[in-house]
Amino acid sequence: MKKETTKSLVKSARKAAKKDIEATLISGLQEVTAKLSQSSKKLEKQIQKGAKQLAKKLAQELKIDKSAFATPAANEEVAVATAS
Repeated sequence: MKKETTKSLVKSARKAAKKDIEATLISGLQEVTAKLSQSSKKLEKQIQKGAKQLAKKLAQELKIDKSAFATPAANEEVAVATAS
């Protein structure tokens, strides 16, 4: 695979992980705040902002295996050859 394609795939995987982390954090924190007190717009906004910042930091630290993106094409060729 070309280097540009690999970078693009890694970037999109990191972005998807960031969105998933952010959604998980928001739902968890909202659940806890609902149990402890009434929710307010200010608190909701603060939760979303904090979750977004933390998700960004965690996604940057994430190590994504680049070889996982390069191997599917090779595996498909092998699978087609063995199926014939």
